[in-house]
Amino acid sequence: MHLNKESPAPRYWKPVVVAICLAVGGIHFVTGPQYGGPLPGFVNGYLIDILLPFAMYLLLGVQKITLLHGRLLRALLVLGVGVLTETLQYFGVPIFGRTFDPLDFAMFAIGVLAANLLERVILSDPLS
Repeated sequence: MHLNKESPAPRYWKPVVVAICLAVGGIHFVTGPQYGGPLPGFVNGYLIDILLPFAMYLLLGVQKITLLHGRLLRALLVLGVGVLTETLQYFGVPIFGRTFDPLDFAMFAIGVLAANLLERVILSDPLS
């Protein structure tokens, strides 16, 4: 059984998604100006722009709202939120950040595509 608009997420999927979301939330505490690890430019500039859409896409998939089980709708919703917030930043409205970077649009897409791939390959139900 692959996750699509007709089928809800397998039972084991929800705890995995919650763990992923908690990990993404925890990353916020170790990144930022104080981050001293490898690739600080990437970590502080783009990692969260990949991980947040990744987590949002997966989280929408475990909702009980059947409409949100469709991959395309979830992708469009998540990308829409990212594009809206980044566009508002361009116009000086600080929503979820203050700095406009056109590469963020690509990072949002990478996050959604990675989540979709994870969902299709790893989180699909092996019993059906």
